[in-house]
Order: sequence, then C-alpha cells, then structure tokens
Amino acid sequence: MTDPRIGAFARLASGNVEPKRTIYGNISKLTRVAHGISYDPARDEIWASEPLASSVVAFAAGTHGEVPPLRVIQGPKTQIHQPWGLQVDDLHHELVVADHATSNILIFPWDANGNVAPLRVIGGPRTKMRALADVAVDPRHNLLVAVTYSQNLPGGGGTGPLTAKFEQAEAAQPGGIFIFDRTANGNVPPKALIAGPHTGIRTPSGVQVWGGRIYAVVGNAGHEDPYVLAGDLPRKGCMGPPPPSLTGGSPDAFIGVWKITDNGDVGPLFVIHGPASQMVAPVGIALNPGAGELYVTDGGVGATFTFLAPQFF
Repeated sequence: MTDPRIGAFARLASGNVEPKRTIYGNISKLTRVAHGISYDPARDEIWASEPLASSVVAFAAGTHGEVPPLRVIQGPKTQIHQPWGLQVDDLHHELVVADHATSNILIFPWDANGNVAPLRVIGGPRTKMRALADVAVDPRHNLLVAVTYSQNLPGGGGTGPLTAKFEQAEAAQPGGIFIFDRTANGNVPPKALIAGPHTGIRTPSGVQVWGGRIYAVVGNAGHEDPYVLAGDLPRKGCMGPPPPSLTGGSPDAFIGVWKITDNGDVGPLFVIHGPASQMVAPVGIALNPGAGELYVTDGGVGATFTFLAPQFF
C-alpha cells in the first residue's frame, strides 16, 4: 500500500528526514503514483501527473496539508490517458505533457483547467516515439526534448490507439532522446534523434534541458515479460520468469549529458554511473545549475540523490 503525497524537503537535507511540507489526502486528487512532478518558478506552482486518473493537477508551491488542487486538467477533450513527465514553458505560457499510453506530446495553455483540448499534439508513426516517458522544453532554442523507452522500426507504425501498444510491442528497438521544434504539431518526424549503442541508452526515463545541453537519466531497467503480450505463448528463447523485482533495477543505470545539437549514435559528454552512485532504478531528474547540483529520484531504493557536478553546467 502506498501513501500518495508530494513532499518538499530542505535543499541540503540528507538521510532519513521528514519533509518541510506535504500535500496529501483524497481532496488533493493525488493517486497511488505521480510519474511526473514539475515546478513552475514563474507562478510558484507545482504540477503533478496522475496516470491512474488520466489527469494533471496544479498546486501552489507553498501548500501544506490535505488541500484541493488549484487546477485539474482531465476529460476526453484533453487526450490525456497516462500522463508521465510534464513541464511548464514560462516564456511561452504553455504546459507540455508526455502521455505514455499514446506516446503523444500534448501542449496546453499554462492556465488550462478542466476538460480542455490541447493547443498542439505531436504524435503518430513519423515521430518514431513509443512508450513516451518524459519531456522537457527549451524555450530559448525553441525545442522540445522527449525520451522514450523504445522506438518504432521503419514500417512498425506508431503507438496510436491504446490497443496498438500490444500490436506494435514487437516492432520496436531501444529508446532514445527525441528532439522536435517547439511549435511542431501533428504526425511529424523529429529533427534529431540521439540513439544507438554508443549512447548507452536502452530505457531512458527522465530528461531536462539547460544551457544548450540535455540531461537524461537512463534507468536501463525493466525485464522482458516471459509471455507474448496479449497471448499465452512463451517468448522465443524464454528462459523462465523475470526476477522477483518490481523495480527492474539495472547496474547499467546512468545520468548522461548531451548537446542539443547532437544527432545519431553519439556518446554523452558527461556520465554519472556505477556502484558508488547508489542508483538502482532512477526515474526523475531535476537541475540546480546555480549550485552545480543534479537531483535524481530512484524508485528502486525509495530515495532522492543529490550529485555535485558543476562541470556538467
């Protein structure tokens, strides 16, 4: 059983410490899991994605206790099914949402509320995206950067309707970092795709952009189901059930940094990885360039890690 909540900690907090503030309770509309948490400094607000409720919710950043959200985006017009990562573009007053179920990037007005249609939608076979995990916006360079667990092979088709996830599950290759024009709309190809064996990327899960660089957390986690999706036959070469782990932790997890001008099978400029990092199944990433710090949440150990790496910025 989990305790749905958003906790705010002191920046220098370390160890088994209590949060300074907590948002929780039924009226908060927080569900069992929020795959994405984003802070909007321009309006001092916190956004959270709720994949089990097909919604995104906003709170005043100083909120504490069992309180209702300021705004809720939810309903059939929104095209939100399983929202994961999200981020606010303060310069252009937009909210960008990554939908895992449809692999669509949805762009809303930053003050959207209720059952409202997105301003733009990036999605379809030409995007090559499948199992979208997170998205970041670079308003200065007019870019959207997304990470996906996998990508469609030529002719494999897009994720499209929810049922197509099962039909297309076999027509995919390891994930990557997808770069689009910020104002892109519809079924459009990425202007750049960072993917391939030299990148080290298999299943990236979080991304941020700052100062002309892309910061991605690559969990490389998960297991292959022993049975064919939507079927009852063992996969070819199946050697038995997956490890008894909900996290799918991987020793290959890392934090990587790329340039926004990179394209193709390009290795990262900087990397944090290995046993000393203590990462097992890292998911989310946040940046504090002024302090030279990176913050990573890890579902495998139930912790948030702070890394001091001023050279990354």
